[in-house]
Amino acid sequence: MRGLTLDGVETITFRDDLPDPRLEADTDAIVAVHRAGLCGSDLHPYLGREVVRFGVIPGHEVVGEVTATGSAVSGLSVGQRVMVPFTTSCGECNPCRSGLSARCARGELFGYGDATDLSKPALQGGQAEFLRVPLAESTLVAVPEGISDEAALLLSDNFPTGWHAARRAAVRPGRAAAVVGLGSVGLSAVAAAKTMGADPVLAVDPVDDRRKRAERLGARTAHPREAESVADLMTEGGFVSVIEAAGALPAQGLAFRLLRPGGTLSIIAVQTADAFAFTPVDVYDRNATIRGGRAPVRSVLERLLPVVAAGRVTIPTEVIVTHPGVPIEQGPEMYRRFAACEPGLVKVFFSFS
Repeated sequence: MRGLTLDGVETITFRDDLPDPRLEADTDAIVAVHRAGLCGSDLHPYLGREVVRFGVIPGHEVVGEVTATGSAVSGLSVGQRVMVPFTTSCGECNPCRSGLSARCARGELFGYGDATDLSKPALQGGQAEFLRVPLAESTLVAVPEGISDEAALLLSDNFPTGWHAARRAAVRPGRAAAVVGLGSVGLSAVAAAKTMGADPVLAVDPVDDRRKRAERLGARTAHPREAESVADLMTEGGFVSVIEAAGALPAQGLAFRLLRPGGTLSIIAVQTADAFAFTPVDVYDRNATIRGGRAPVRSVLERLLPVVAAGRVTIPTEVIVTHPGVPIEQGPEMYRRFAACEPGLVKVFFSFS
């Protein structure tokens, strides 16, 4: 099959000779990939910020069609359109039952070959024509009629991550909120905050194109250099809710400084630093609440997907998705362009047609 492999730091290879995945357990399913996303967190192993096993197929955002199921899978059928959350989950362990599917005791992250446990085979990712999904019945999510592949792909990771971040930041109607970092997750968080009634919303990013996209979602915007001055004009003492969606220490420090006393900072971006950009004394002096961690997408979708299907929440694909149908053969080039923060490039969807 065709697909990409991560073969070293800043080394993505297109291959047309990858072996097709097979069912390995009676709880597995095989999914034919219609679209696969390129996520900001894919850049961490690509740039060498996270240690992974090279040779793995990357990618953890997938929408596609079930082509085979194991004998223990009864709730899915061949031909069914599904989205694949970025982690597998059993639905039975304490984290899953507590709404933390991303921390499932049996869970695995697609497309990250764990370099710390070489005894365990890597779970291949979704940037290839087919994907094996363990624990399929409790991992895969059926795509309702009326939801496009593009919207479903955002729902497999970025949009529920932004939605979860807004919830964790205690966004409420009429309360001021800020989002620092306007990639696909940050823009999703802006859309979520506006949908939840936050007012005003400040969106912060150094890239002009991304700020303009946030303005289309109803936010006021600022360059990071100006954000604190703009916050003084917009609020009395800072924002009640702040979301950090950049994954860089300068952004995290700015997000904390935008927070009013008693406010909540939601850190949703993948973190690779060994320490926060603020100190325990800073948190104490601001009476701040700090929340962070990987979004439990499978759990979030249980409540979010029905309201999306009912039309009460809109997925702003036209604002977020800048490259919706890139042939997988162009994967190495798109990784390079994405890592270089090319203006006008926010979200890439690979296609296999």
